[in-house]
Amino acid sequence: MTKSKKLFVALAAVAAMSLAACSSSDSAETTESSAAADTQVVKKIAFFGFWKSNSFTQAVLAGVQEGAAAAGAEVVDLSTAAYDGAAQIKAVQDQTIKGDAQMYIMLASDSVGMATAAEEAIAKGITVVAAFTPLGARFDTLEPQVPGLVVVAETPISNGVVLAELAIEACDGKAVCNVAYLEGFKALPLDNVRTTAFVDTLKASSTAGAVIKLVAQVEGGYSPDSGKKAAQDVIQANPNVNVMVGSSQAILGATDVVDPKKVALIGNGSSTEAYANVKSGTWFALINMDTKGMGVKAVEVGLAQANGQKPNPSFDSSTLLDPHGTKAIIGDLMGTYSDLS
Repeated sequence: MTKSKKLFVALAAVAAMSLAACSSSDSAETTESSAAADTQVVKKIAFFGFWKSNSFTQAVLAGVQEGAAAAGAEVVDLSTAAYDGAAQIKAVQDQTIKGDAQMYIMLASDSVGMATAAEEAIAKGITVVAAFTPLGARFDTLEPQVPGLVVVAETPISNGVVLAELAIEACDGKAVCNVAYLEGFKALPLDNVRTTAFVDTLKASSTAGAVIKLVAQVEGGYSPDSGKKAAQDVIQANPNVNVMVGSSQAILGATDVVDPKKVALIGNGSSTEAYANVKSGTWFALINMDTKGMGVKAVEVGLAQANGQKPNPSFDSSTLLDPHGTKAIIGDLMGTYSDLS
């Protein structure tokens, strides 16, 4: 064999070996990628919001989708068409029977009733995350009341305390300060707990030099119309109100019937309208909440639980931002949902 033929044969052999090595490497990488996909614990996340068209639900869902995308998981929105606690519980139970989602993230319309549905899902090996509000009969703790549950929320007690602290700040400089509280729904246990926390904190704040009086406590609900009506009733009975507190929807309605230069308005919510009103000086403050961030965090902690990392099962979502949303605190923050949709 000539030298040139020998060289050709040698080069051909090297090329063949290289191709074989590349083929083997590609095959190994494909196998490893396929194995990683097979061992991914959470491939699908079922989301249960208050109701599909609710803008708060949509803001939390956007955070869940962002967190899921980063983890390579699919999200299916199983929120009910309307605000219906019984229908929401049934949707959870139906999904548990179907069994093709490995994680649930829920905004419970009925936090007590949903605890049973969560327990059933957890018994099937599904990771369940309660977002925004805890599940169970107790509203004074974020500790899971259902074994195995993950909670990324805040208690209505802490929410009521912050609202009172903002009212106290709005009263600064007044020897006597008259406060009106437009509570949510008197029939809701969660609202009653929040109201009690607000009232108790407000009463404990009065000193010899400054007296803060709760002169009105009426149902303001969660719409501009109900808030407007409640504010009208309050002002007619108590024309010297200095501070008015209520849901951000109710305070939107109140803005139309009170003079913001005389009455400091505080909205319990983080909507685009609430931020705009605080920035303009029309409102004194809002509850500063990272709504989308709560959804991202719910996925993060839920995935850690599903992967056996044993995270702290309760995360206080009010720590994502300083909740005392005065103009100085919120800066250039903007809401991620609307109170008018």
